[in-house]
Amino acid sequence: MTGSTKVFRETARHFHDVAHNGPGYVPVHPSYPHFCTELHSNDGILGDAREIHIEYCDQWASCRSATQAEGKQERS
Repeated sequence: MTGSTKVFRETARHFHDVAHNGPGYVPVHPSYPHFCTELHSNDGILGDAREIHIEYCDQWASCRSATQAEGKQERS
């Protein structure tokens, strides 16, 4: 990851939330195998970026499938 000090200072709570809560969330919610958050362009800290999706997964293969399924539902 790269970025300015300002961006990381203002978004650190999102990364901390995922790192802190992800490992405990996934085992309790086996049908939803990841814990995530998003930084949106309207938050005023990403400049020209649209969004950043931060995701914790215990096992990336199952997580990737779930994320792809979510993306298909959002586009429908």
